[in-house]
Amino acid sequence: MKPISLEMYGFMTYKNKTSIDFTKLYDSKIFLISGDTGSGKTSIFDAISFALFGEIQREGFDKKDIRSDFLSGNDKETYVDLKFEIDRKLYRVKRIPNQIAKKTRHNVSVKHSAQLYEYKDSKEILLADKINDVDRLIKEIIGLDNNQLNRVMILAQGEFSKFLKSSSDDKAELLSKIFRTNIYKDIEELLKEKSRDSKKNLDNISKSLKIEIRKNEFLDDIITDEQIELKDFKIIYDIIDNYSKKAREKLSKIEIEKNKVNINLEDKNKEYSLYKNQNDQIKNLNNLKNDKSKLLIKKEDFLERKEKLYLSQKADMLYPYYKNLCESKKNIKTYDEKKSQNRKKLEYLKISKESLDNEKDEIDKVKSSLGKKRENILKANEILKDFDELKILADEVNKFKKDFEKSKELKSLIEKKDEERNLLKDKINEKSDIIIKLNDKIQELNDKGLKANKINHENKNLYNLSVENDKKIEEFNISKKNIVDLSKDLEKSKSLLKKAKNIRRNKIINTFRKEIDERGVCPVCGSIHYEKITFLDIEDLDFDKINEEYISIRNNIEYEKNRKFSINYDLKESNFYKGRQIELDKNLDKLKDEIKEAREKSKDISDEKEILDKKLNDLNEEIDSYKKELLRFKNFDDIEKLEQKYDIKKEELGIYNNDEILEKSKKEKYLLEQDEKMIKDYEEKLYAIDKEYESLISLDKTYDSFIEENKKRRDLQEGEFKEKLNKHFESKKEFLLVLSKAKEYLSKKDEIEEYFNKLKTIEIKIESLEQYKDKEPIDLNIVLDRISLLKSNVKKIDDKIFDLKLRLSKLSNTKDQIESIDRNLNELHKEDAILYKLSKICDGSLSKKKGVEKLNLETFVLTNYFRKILHYANIRLKDMTDGQFIMKRKTESSDKRKNFGLDIEILDANTGKLRSEASLSGGESFIASLCLALGLSDAISQENGGIKIDTLFIDEGFGTLSDDYLDKTIRTIEKLSYNNKFIGLISHVKELKDAIDAKIEVTYSKTDGSSLEVIV
Repeated sequence: MKPISLEMYGFMTYKNKTSIDFTKLYDSKIFLISGDTGSGKTSIFDAISFALFGEIQREGFDKKDIRSDFLSGNDKETYVDLKFEIDRKLYRVKRIPNQIAKKTRHNVSVKHSAQLYEYKDSKEILLADKINDVDRLIKEIIGLDNNQLNRVMILAQGEFSKFLKSSSDDKAELLSKIFRTNIYKDIEELLKEKSRDSKKNLDNISKSLKIEIRKNEFLDDIITDEQIELKDFKIIYDIIDNYSKKAREKLSKIEIEKNKVNINLEDKNKEYSLYKNQNDQIKNLNNLKNDKSKLLIKKEDFLERKEKLYLSQKADMLYPYYKNLCESKKNIKTYDEKKSQNRKKLEYLKISKESLDNEKDEIDKVKSSLGKKRENILKANEILKDFDELKILADEVNKFKKDFEKSKELKSLIEKKDEERNLLKDKINEKSDIIIKLNDKIQELNDKGLKANKINHENKNLYNLSVENDKKIEEFNISKKNIVDLSKDLEKSKSLLKKAKNIRRNKIINTFRKEIDERGVCPVCGSIHYEKITFLDIEDLDFDKINEEYISIRNNIEYEKNRKFSINYDLKESNFYKGRQIELDKNLDKLKDEIKEAREKSKDISDEKEILDKKLNDLNEEIDSYKKELLRFKNFDDIEKLEQKYDIKKEELGIYNNDEILEKSKKEKYLLEQDEKMIKDYEEKLYAIDKEYESLISLDKTYDSFIEENKKRRDLQEGEFKEKLNKHFESKKEFLLVLSKAKEYLSKKDEIEEYFNKLKTIEIKIESLEQYKDKEPIDLNIVLDRISLLKSNVKKIDDKIFDLKLRLSKLSNTKDQIESIDRNLNELHKEDAILYKLSKICDGSLSKKKGVEKLNLETFVLTNYFRKILHYANIRLKDMTDGQFIMKRKTESSDKRKNFGLDIEILDANTGKLRSEASLSGGESFIASLCLALGLSDAISQENGGIKIDTLFIDEGFGTLSDDYLDKTIRTIEKLSYNNKFIGLISHVKELKDAIDAKIEVTYSKTDGSSLEVIV
């Protein structure tokens, strides 16, 4: 990943919009970021980190401080915009932090936002505009997260020296995050949990055997508690099998007996069904005969109804033909009446048209006079137009004479106002010079005031400390006494804790011995024990509580020691600082008075200048208004020609009277409008009569057509109706009579049909039951009594069978459960032994060999990564120290209570001995830390699929190096640049400034914050 450009506004110390074009520095490969302490050098790296991940890698940094303190809620929003290249692809990411800023209005709460773009064919394509999506895509594109990037690309101020000197636990925590090895810690915890669960499961399964046997009431009396406790599964299986065998033999005999009873019962049921069916058929035959007799009484009446229904159905079928014939006759009559009315309207229209024809000659005369009237009106309009032009010419002549005089007056005013304006400008410039001098004086006095305030504040602090000196001496003595008392309590607690540890150890041993005593097998090595197990004596002591008290006392001692150390009473007497304070306060008050006087004078002059500025502004506006007014006036050289034109036009119109011409024109227009209206009304009436006449003629023809059509339809329908009428009726009169009552008989159709269908159905059923006509019913109670007795016997037998099957089912289920318990117990014993050993291996406590590291699983994995880091680091360290130093991983710890495995010691080739990293000098420590950081960078790059790190930023630390080490460090960094790396160094060391040409120089102003300049 290589940065191309960085743009930021209002970011930390950078108040104004600031841009860095990194491409200008590419050819140099190494560049320096220089500037005073606190000028904003590291903020450049912070901006890159924030743009990529929305985070700033500074300890204790609050995101609220991202927005520059120089900005307020009235300034626009803070942002960082970074363009970078990776794998020959260009990207741009822009982030806006949470802040209070100006958007559409002041003091708006702006939320954190981000956008990520990719450049394709010189076009910017949006990839994501949601924070989570941008964060995810940045990690995918770069291949590193924020924590890794700040270990690989941005080696932050003071961070890589911390890594060298940090404890094994701290290194493990950092490397775990970078290489994501927390999964191995999870495995260790999971195995411990599984081992604990396995032991619980063994106890639960042993209990479940007794529960399973005791809940079976058939086995409760025949299997003893001793057999259950011994877990003698063979004896238990034999007891269950013998009991089940006897139950099955008994069940077989009872089932044979049941089959015999069922055969007898089946025969009796068949006999009962046969007799019952015969009785039912005899009863049914008698009922049918009675129903038939009742129906035959009404037969004659229903035969007559059937005949009338038939005629009604035929009349109903013929009715549509009759209805259509009547409709056609009615239509013929209706159209005859409409035709007669239409003929009357035609006669009336003929009379109206003849009346209009008589008026035609008068209309023609009026039409011929229209042309003359229009011509007279046009001539009058031309003359009136000439009168209007004459009036306009007269107005222009009068106006131009006045404007000419006005323009001369305006020019004179403008010249006078220009002189006034120049005098005002001179006065304003004079006031501005005085204000600038006063502001410089105020700035000088403010600087003096700041220094005086600082000295004053320091003196007050020293005075306050000296006043409290007596209190501190008293606190010091109290702290000494507390340490003595707490040390005595610590010895007592330590002795009690040692005793509690032994008791806890005895409890664990007793737990194992109890398990050996119960199972006869050692849970650790798997050996079998037959001898009686003895248990260790234990007391009821709460180890956790005692340990907590011990730690609490130890922490209290540490607190008192720190408190005692922090008390400092080596101060001067308070009177010295008090006298000095009076003098400082006087000087400060004098400065304040001078500043106040200068500010008041500056304000007075500013007020005077403001009044002058307002006057100047008003004067400018007045001059501008005069100039605009002057532009409205024309050149008046040809005014005589205008007057001549007016005289000629006036002479031409002298023979006419304007009012007479106007009156005559109005009269002619009125007469013309009346004639045109009369002609229009005549033509509209004539057109309306002609149109209505044509419409009535067309309607007359339509009525003739309708009448002819309906007559043809009537003749056809009449013949068809007579033909169908003669087939079923004697006359039309008979048809109409039947039709009048057809609705009544048609409504009874279902009743008539139902009667004849019912009669026919009964006759068919009687015929089918002819075989039962001479038979008598049989008594069924005798057969039912015998069946009831047999059913009672079957139920008793079924109860016995159910009881035996239930016993067998319960026995089978119980045996299945016991077999499952047996299998689970064997499997769990094996699994428990495996889980126990795996758990001990993972937490590093299994090995008892001397000299072998006791490392947990995660630390073991991390040592592999750590060896790689040291390998890459030592390549550079050997070169930079001429082979004197090599970093090695410690394999033993001086403090057995602490975790180890990632501690570093230094092999010094000059002495051949190992040294602690703490024994290195400041310069040696910086070089070792730098090599370690570069080694970590190489290891991370290799671990993340060989990610290519094109850019490296190194922040501070060069000031601790000797000339020789500085020279070697620069050579090493130059070698990195040979591998096409782009390297940026932050430092204020003069030798680096002289050695490196390409620079970003950062400066800081009290009013505008940080600013920078790229120098190549």
